[in-house]
Amino acid sequence: MVETTAMGDAITPGRHADDSGSTPHVSRAILQAFLDYLPSGVSMLDADLMLVAYNTQFKQVLEFPDELFASGPPSLARLIGFNARRGDYGPGDPDAITVAAVERARKMEPHVFERTRPNGTVLEVRGTPLPGGGFVSIYTDITERKQTEKALRASEAELRLLTDNVPAMILYVDRGMNCMFANKRYADFFGLVMTDIVGKPLREIVGETAYQDLQIHFDRAFEGHSVAYQRNVKFANGEQRCLDVKLVPRTEEQGRIPGCYSMAIDITEQKLAAERIQHLAHHDSLTGLPNRMLFNDRLGQAISLGKRDSSRFALLYLDLDKFKPVNDTLGHDAGDELLKSAAARIREQVRESDTVARVGGDEFTVILRDIPNRESVAAVAEKIIAALSTPFRLERQKQSVRIGTSVGIAVYPDDAPDHETLIKLADASMYKAKVRGSCFHFFGT
Repeated sequence: MVETTAMGDAITPGRHADDSGSTPHVSRAILQAFLDYLPSGVSMLDADLMLVAYNTQFKQVLEFPDELFASGPPSLARLIGFNARRGDYGPGDPDAITVAAVERARKMEPHVFERTRPNGTVLEVRGTPLPGGGFVSIYTDITERKQTEKALRASEAELRLLTDNVPAMILYVDRGMNCMFANKRYADFFGLVMTDIVGKPLREIVGETAYQDLQIHFDRAFEGHSVAYQRNVKFANGEQRCLDVKLVPRTEEQGRIPGCYSMAIDITEQKLAAERIQHLAHHDSLTGLPNRMLFNDRLGQAISLGKRDSSRFALLYLDLDKFKPVNDTLGHDAGDELLKSAAARIREQVRESDTVARVGGDEFTVILRDIPNRESVAAVAEKIIAALSTPFRLERQKQSVRIGTSVGIAVYPDDAPDHETLIKLADASMYKAKVRGSCFHFFGT
């Protein structure tokens, strides 16, 4: 059982100093010195809610005047009433505050609460009942901690404001592959809310298939490497987006990496624009067919494959007959419409693996891959000539026109083993065909 003395005396567990027996005890002076050494205020009440022990910090932190203790140990009601009259226990009726506090202590219920005092300091009050009756309260000045927390909240708010307004999707993933932070742009992009992300496993957020692709990149980041990669995302509605992602490891002292930051930018539009530019650089703007640059590249590829596989291919060089009169008589709009229609008809006569290109005003080339013999090439040439000999209906002019084509043919490697010679031979054969009119001519025949 704990024995207590009058106000200000120390509490001596065990026997009094004048009791018989050898049980050791702690002097009141030593215990009081110990209480006064504590950084927090301490008070002890007996079962009648009378103050029976306290330390110096108790009086200082609550700013109790000495005269409050002059007439003997005050009761809890008197102490709280004194503070309540000064507004120390928050807004409201001081009497009601006093009654509530006294009632809580009378029931010997443990409690923890915070109070902001008139001078701006913040106290944390912890009350604990004693087994033999009575109550111990500890008063800790947490003003500095609250200020730090406030500053931290302000810093977090600023960080949130910043990250929510940068044009990147930001995640922080810990070593357990749990997402501990996400900015608003990330949540909005994937149609999620923060509760769907923060604290959740990355696997659960992105799905099993995507997680398997991402894990290898995160493993590299957790080894201390900065990682960059592109990721394609397909949404439920079928839309596809391309993300450019960078993973930056967060390194602490001693080289430990507790997590890494993922920063992603949607580059779909840039990529599509780059593809459009690339397409325009290699395709004819009028017909959409490969232009001379892409044709030369495809011809080089065909030669490389021919050398590797010992295969043969044919190069057809086409020039439209009677095109110039149509263009001069009916105008450039009619000429452009005729060229687009002619290109489409040529494309329809060959395989998907073959290349049809526009290499000049009314000049086209065709690369026929993997030809078995010259007869098969002749058959394709005849189909093209027949297709272009059929009248063309010009919608703007509301009239039909007739043209034709002359086709020169050179075969790899029979006629030539290199790029430039093949083109020269096919071109020369085309002029021989043109003399005869709307026919084809193999080189060397």
